[in-house]
Amino acid sequence: MQFFTENTSLIIPTRERALNVLNLLKLLKTYKIKFFEILIIDSSEKKNSNLLKSKSKKFNFKYFHTYPSTSHQRNFGLKKKNYFTRFVMFLDDDVFFFRNSFYEMNKIIQKYALIDKIGGFGFNQIQNKINKNFFEKIKNSKYINFIGLYSNEPGKVLKSGWHTKILNVKKNIYTDWLYTTACIYKSQAILNLKFDENLGKYSYLEDLEFSLNLKKLNRKLIVSHRAKFTHPQNIDRSGFKFGITEIKNRFRIVKKHKLNLYYFVIVSFLRFIISSANSLNFDTRYFLRAFGNLVGFILIMINLFKIK
Repeated sequence: MQFFTENTSLIIPTRERALNVLNLLKLLKTYKIKFFEILIIDSSEKKNSNLLKSKSKKFNFKYFHTYPSTSHQRNFGLKKKNYFTRFVMFLDDDVFFFRNSFYEMNKIIQKYALIDKIGGFGFNQIQNKINKNFFEKIKNSKYINFIGLYSNEPGKVLKSGWHTKILNVKKNIYTDWLYTTACIYKSQAILNLKFDENLGKYSYLEDLEFSLNLKKLNRKLIVSHRAKFTHPQNIDRSGFKFGITEIKNRFRIVKKHKLNLYYFVIVSFLRFIISSANSLNFDTRYFLRAFGNLVGFILIMINLFKIK
């Protein structure tokens, strides 16, 4: 059985985490997973880039250095990859795969790869501790679902521009978006697509925005429930700067993809209220996030007609 990886360009953006990358490559080697090519796109300070460069021959990867921006780094990888590989796989540098994950993904790809309308495939993120705070309960209430502000279905993008998570799915599902944490796209399906480089260095929501471009092309995305991975070093999404980014980037997506601005404001305001409420428990992270949300709204109003 030929594995899809043998005809796949693997792109891994990273910054200041050489050991994470090497541990991931060691894991893939342990599982005997072979890619056509592996591209490491590093944005570390140049003084810290020597370790990865020195390991390129041992782990058989192509090393590139560029400025920090995960969107730019992924686009850079797309430019440098072999034009003829059938698939492109994106990975974060700190994921951990179950032993049979690639075998299960290979079965899904063999089944659907020849169907033109299928554009990409996602792994199933397993998370044992899921935050069920008051905000999550409100989002998943029957009323909120009924009026279309949110959804209980995993992997959906709502008219508001807010999206539902893809965690611990129990069956293969079609989704509106995929995590770039661990996903595969058909090369031809994304041939003329790019990640939005105006979403900042962290590029929050880059995977959501990229997926919406495929949705416009009527391409479907599938998540394999048996192809599992974990992401133990999830970024802490709190604080003032993230609060601003959260609002500005989502607004950009709503406007760019012509979603419902009215719904966006309602759900974003709900997000602000809950963050504010959580700050009453003396959690300064939520207070700063709520304050950042407020500043983000103000910046949006000031620059409403300047964001392209």
